[in-house]
This record gives sequence, C-alpha cells and structure tokens, in this order.
Amino acid sequence: MNCRVLLLVLLCFSLTACQQENDYVRLNGFTMGTSYQVTLQTTEDQAKQIHQSIENRLRNINQLMSTYIEDSEISRFNRSKSLECQLVSNDTYFVVRTALEISKETKGKFDVTLAPLISEWGFDRKRTNDVVPTDKRIEKLLKQIGYKNIHIQDQCIQKLNQNISINLSAIAKGYGVDEIAALLTNSGIGNYLVEIGGETASRGVNPKSLLWRLAIEAPIKQQRQIQQVFSPLELGVATSGDYRNYFEKDGIRFSHTLDPINGKPITHRLVSATVLHKRTMLADAYATAFMVMGAEKSLAFAKKNNLPIYLLVKKGDGFEAIYSEAFKKHLL
Repeated sequence: MNCRVLLLVLLCFSLTACQQENDYVRLNGFTMGTSYQVTLQTTEDQAKQIHQSIENRLRNINQLMSTYIEDSEISRFNRSKSLECQLVSNDTYFVVRTALEISKETKGKFDVTLAPLISEWGFDRKRTNDVVPTDKRIEKLLKQIGYKNIHIQDQCIQKLNQNISINLSAIAKGYGVDEIAALLTNSGIGNYLVEIGGETASRGVNPKSLLWRLAIEAPIKQQRQIQQVFSPLELGVATSGDYRNYFEKDGIRFSHTLDPINGKPITHRLVSATVLHKRTMLADAYATAFMVMGAEKSLAFAKKNNLPIYLLVKKGDGFEAIYSEAFKKHLL
C-alpha cells in the first residue's frame, strides 16, 4: 500500500479577487496529517459557521480513524488482542466495510492491514535508512496482514488474527472529502471545491463561472510541473504516485508502493494513477490499488467498470500518458 502523494494542482486564483467578484471564500485548515482547502460561494457570515462545522466534522473523523492519535477508535482496535467482535461507530464501520469490498474487488491489491510491512520498510517515516528487509522477515510479517483476517457484521469488526491492525490512510481522506462535500450541499452551497491532501470533490462552477479545473502533476522529482489539465465534472478525484518516496541501494530503486501479496515494492513502470469516481473515497482506494496493479491491469479494470482513469508510465527517459475511454470527456 502506498502513502498518499499530493499530485493534484489546483488551478486557482487570487482569493481577494474572488471575494470581490463573486463572493467566493477559501477556508483552510489541517487534518489527517495534511492540509485541507475548501473554496465555496457564500456570504462571509455563513462562511464562518460552515468553517466551524467543517472543523468539527474533520476532527470527529480524525478521532475515529487516525493511527497517530493514541485514543482514536482505530488505535484502540489495533491495540486490542481480542478475537471478539468489537462494536465501532457508524463512520468507522462504513469505511472499513468499503475498504474490505475494494480489497476483494481488486484481489487483495488494496489492503488496509499492510501497516506492519510499511513500517518495516520504513515508508511510514521520512527516513528509511536504506534498509532492505530480509525475505525471512517479510515472510514473517506477511502472516500479520491480510484483509481476509477481518470479519465485519452488525456494526462490529472482528479480528481473525490477533496481530492484525488496520490503517485507513489510503481511504479516510477520500471519505473526509465526501463528508465535507455533503455538508456543503446540505447547507445549500451550490458552488464549491473541497480538497484534502490532494483528494477533491467539486460542484457547480468556479469564481470565473467555469467548470472547476484541476491539473495532474508531471512526475518530475526536481520540480513541480503540470502534466494534464482536466475537469472532474462533479466527480471525486484522487491521485497516487511513487516517484517522490523511494530509496536506492546497490543500484536498485525501492518504491514506497508495496504489493500486499508479496510484501515487496512494485517493479513495474506505472508512476502515477489518477482516478475519478462519484465517491472520492473509492477514487482514493482505487488509485492506491492501481499503483500496485500496474498500467495494463488497471486499464482492464477501468474498462470493465467504465471508470475514468489517467495513468503516467515510465518510458525511456520520459513518461507516457495512458487513459481510459471514460476519461476522454474530462480532458481540457
């Protein structure tokens, strides 16, 4: 499972100009170990109320699903060695259930139990110390992961292996985006763009009265450059990539994207996957799964499910863009 990389660049504008022109407001904050930004058309008074509601909702989700908060619901579940079914909140149950469905659908290429291996490789830290785990160590840790070792029913989650733990970082931000988008819609906001750590949801038009536009970042390590501009057309968007987080040892490049099946970094040439879906949490999870699956299998999956995806594949000294038929209408 790969850590999320911010690959989406918002094609935006001066906030002051936006406020003067069309009463658009930009709200910022921090959540889930990253930043969030919400741009919406509203009054100044309503914006203050909405901002507080956003903060409250994101704080609640983080308290449930963060592995960095000791007393979060998911942290308590992970610490427990009980094999009994543990009752959890509606939010956590819904996200875990969805994650397990995607794990089954992608034949295990998406797996929320991969944390022990991510930690062993060092990709949960800024420094890996360039240490490559032994095959024996990887084999041992593979016995501590596997989505099939989690059973859910009646709003409770059960471990079938007491060493299993859950990390929702590859789906929780997408869920947060969906929840804030729903909050805005229910508040009567017709034009908005929500972004958390690069995952987005949008509705209506931007301050220039145009459909919202986003850009996929070119996979160039030394600089930030736009690869492709597109319109999400009110679909959720998530991008995942592996070209900023890796280490090299003895001439071998070790990607931070781990295959849950063998516990080792991917070796194919897919470096970036952008996915559009009406539910951002699904786009979030699929983007991670596709980085593990590789370009060919990802495109086959997208074709079967009529899913808009845009892939960047390493080719020689450059990159090749490949996208599904469903993505064509989004290109600008």
